[in-house]
Amino acid sequence: MDTHRLARFVITVLGIGFLVACASVSPTPRPTTIPASPTARPTFSATPLPTSTATATPSPTRTPTLTASQRYASAFGIDYAHPEKYIAQGEQTRLANPAIINALRGKPPSIAHLGEIYFWIKCEFTTWSAGGATIGAVTTDQLFQSRRLGGCHDWGLVYASIARELGYPVVMIDTAGIAWAKGFLAGKKSPYLGHVFVEVFVGGKWVLVDSTNNWYVEENYDPANAIIPLKMGDETEGLFVMRKGVDTWGYGIRSNAELTRLMEESARQLKIETIKFPPYNWQRFR
Repeated sequence: MDTHRLARFVITVLGIGFLVACASVSPTPRPTTIPASPTARPTFSATPLPTSTATATPSPTRTPTLTASQRYASAFGIDYAHPEKYIAQGEQTRLANPAIINALRGKPPSIAHLGEIYFWIKCEFTTWSAGGATIGAVTTDQLFQSRRLGGCHDWGLVYASIARELGYPVVMIDTAGIAWAKGFLAGKKSPYLGHVFVEVFVGGKWVLVDSTNNWYVEENYDPANAIIPLKMGDETEGLFVMRKGVDTWGYGIRSNAELTRLMEESARQLKIETIKFPPYNWQRFR
């Protein structure tokens, strides 16, 4: 082999070796941005979160069927034939942090679910005797902050607020005692006796709930009847309806003094001789 041919042979061999060597070397990896995997929606407990803290959007709540299974008449300014009018919160019952009740979400509307609301409130709040000081003076948000309920008005506000947030139409009821009214009209000096209830639309009908003492009437409840035959403490005959609305502000009560005046006016207008007690079947949530 002459010198020139030998040189060309060596160059060819070296070139092939270089190509083989380059092909066996892996390229240096470049940093890449990996899309973040979807984060699971956080589970909220019953513990309230500060309103200034950003919270996840609450999970959708099942809305009850709003078609009445029986015919309802309007009474006490409430259009019972159209329960959808009473799903929206009132000014007093509006919740700034709906996630606070996420533990109660995800259940189908039912009497059992209404009972869960009652027992949840009973576990989450303490009670104290406010002597009427909180009547018309506090909002649901303030009650959630203090976690204290000072009487039946506070219980009614919290229950109504939670039930509406869960999709139930709700009406609050302010009542006065029949036995108390008789004594007042006779000039007897005694403590003013009354009570707050809530009406909840569920399963195509309106149900009466004593949100303080765990009583309810499901079958044959008539929201147009002014008499509620529940005896309690010194009230030995039952109660009569004075006003109804979305909350106490909604029916014009913003203080205990205003409630006292309403009770006196209502007692004077009560026709005691015409009272007929409806045969309600009172039951307890379990």
